[in-house]
Amino acid sequence: MIANGSQKLKNPPSLQETPEYFGHLRSDVLAHVPDALSSALSIGCGQGRTERELVEKGCRVVGIEPSQEAASRASLNGIDVIVDTAENGVKKLQGQQFDCLILSDVLEHLVDPEATLAQCLPLLRPGGRIIISIPNFRHYSVFHALFLKGVVPDRDAGIFDRTHLRITTRKLVERWYGTHLITASPPDYQFSGRLERGLATLCFGLMNEFLARQVIVSGTKTR
Repeated sequence: MIANGSQKLKNPPSLQETPEYFGHLRSDVLAHVPDALSSALSIGCGQGRTERELVEKGCRVVGIEPSQEAASRASLNGIDVIVDTAENGVKKLQGQQFDCLILSDVLEHLVDPEATLAQCLPLLRPGGRIIISIPNFRHYSVFHALFLKGVVPDRDAGIFDRTHLRITTRKLVERWYGTHLITASPPDYQFSGRLERGLATLCFGLMNEFLARQVIVSGTKTR
């Protein structure tokens, strides 16, 4: 079911220009989803490729997606999609509750991510799981670009995605969790290649914060 929202992101990326931006499978995110799940809310669901895995297991999935193109494809994947911004879409779901809340590479695109997160949490049942994936702004490439070269690269995706509005780090998400009574699990660092993964192993995990391009921080709502 696609509901047309009144306000959409000003310039969401084009699906034709960057199809992988909306349609890739996030197995790393799925690894944090509880096995017994009857409902999930995915904010920024894209084409619903990741969420389709949950639908195929019998889970009801509602998605919020500002791109009409991506939302249309997500609906074909069995997702009930609200076509709107995260902020407005959450308001339309007030009174409902879900077993799991997924925000996969979303918070860095929002003007006030903590305020939006606070809006989302009443939609998560007590004991429910929240999964947040963010680009890691402590990655060594950020230091290299800003402090050594003095530039901010302009990219279609990744840490330097041109549509990012906010800087995100593991500690920032954990601080938000603490403020809103979410018990955080240990962070899951995602490395982009063998070199970074190998260096992380050689350093016994001590350099994960600077080698991982992506961090997944999941948590449980305490009440």
